[in-house]
Amino acid sequence: FTALVVDADVDAPVPWLATAYVSGPSLSEAVRDRGPLSVPSLLALASGLAKSLTAIHAAGVVHGDLKPSNVLLALDGPRVIDFGISQAAEAAPQARAGLVVGTPSFMSPEQAAGQPVGPLSDVFSLGAVLAFAATGRRPFGSGQASVVLERVVRGQPGLEGVPPAVLPLIQRCLAKDPAGRPAAADLLAAVTATGAAV
Repeated sequence: FTALVVDADVDAPVPWLATAYVSGPSLSEAVRDRGPLSVPSLLALASGLAKSLTAIHAAGVVHGDLKPSNVLLALDGPRVIDFGISQAAEAAPQARAGLVVGTPSFMSPEQAAGQPVGPLSDVFSLGAVLAFAATGRRPFGSGQASVVLERVVRGQPGLEGVPPAVLPLIQRCLAKDPAGRPAAADLLAAVTATGAAV
């Protein structure tokens, strides 16, 4: 559930990587063109993203910029792309402390506050992505970055219109305290259980 890396040169004067082409629109394009996703599509998206994050985190990496434009909707499931600001999980707290890098509307509170981040930061972003897919709106609104970041850190997400079947999953992901969020693998189990009950 990530785009396959086919070649890379991290030691080049300008480091680069090439990924396999993924045929399909981004989640942001799909929602813009066709509107919010149905419950079955939301559950399929949540499952694919949870699998992707489970693999990413198992490799010791934090993505750091999961957002709708970084999710491609291929025929065989979503693909996470753009690891431009990802960090090794063990290096992330030192590399990012005090530095805010990412997309404000989809950052975790700890990332927005320039605090150390880990895998559970990506889970918060996943919750924000799912809220967007369910409603067509950014859960912390839009506007000046500083205003959005303040909402992420201290405000409540706008989840009006999220289908009841997926609302508890999204709310768990969007817990302000990382300890209140499920790990990606636990989220996958919850998505599977929700799908069986729908």
